[in-house]
Amino acid sequence: MSFIRLITRNVLALILLIIVSSCAEETCETMPTEIHVTKEEYDDMGRLIRSCSGEVSVNKCEGMCSSQVQPSVSTATGFLKECFCCRENFLRERLVTLTHCYDPDGLRLEDEDRAIMEVRLREPDDCKCYKCGVDECQMTPVIHVLRHPGCKPKAIPSFACVGKCTSYVQVSGSKIWQMERTCNCCQESGEREATVVLFCPKSKNEEKRFMKVSTKAPLECMCRPCGSIDESSIVPQEIAGYSEEGPLHNHFRKTL
Repeated sequence: MSFIRLITRNVLALILLIIVSSCAEETCETMPTEIHVTKEEYDDMGRLIRSCSGEVSVNKCEGMCSSQVQPSVSTATGFLKECFCCRENFLRERLVTLTHCYDPDGLRLEDEDRAIMEVRLREPDDCKCYKCGVDECQMTPVIHVLRHPGCKPKAIPSFACVGKCTSYVQVSGSKIWQMERTCNCCQESGEREATVVLFCPKSKNEEKRFMKVSTKAPLECMCRPCGSIDESSIVPQEIAGYSEEGPLHNHFRKTL
């Protein structure tokens, strides 16, 4: 009985936590802060002309966003997690002035043209709670339509990488006039090859009416730096009438 009471107390505590989290007020706001900015200027030969610095007031996103964890029978971990983060909704661009400029020898510049420097930066203009990024990149069975000029298209069972990956953009810490971007996409990790025969009825040479072509498919999938993806030649296997993975392994082999 003590074990049952313990479980009951834990469940009640979890329910209370969920209620408190859902009722908590979100306070994701745009707030002022101050950063130290340094920028160097070079001539066409790569030689340092001057170095300028200053304290600059900028906006930042800060606050609290509601998150929760609750039991789930449909997830692999047994818990359904919903996490929200305070981040920018819009960015604005503006000029800031650096008033402490020095020559390569460290001497303060006083002349009007070189004593100050204007730099351009971007900062949050509005902030909002967004769902935190979660990497979910998985290999999914699809139908790949192979095409070649003069040959009839042929649909074969294949694989595709499908999912979502975390990306972000922020003001650079070392170059505040630039933005740092990290974009990850669900892509292949390793590959497998297959040789498929296409029927080419328009070929004048009878021996070339059957053409062997090579195609590839992912071996595994993971979040990697983004690249272009051609989605026009694949469709889900369920739509094409393939419900089993059996045919997939018959024509594909791992690339050595």
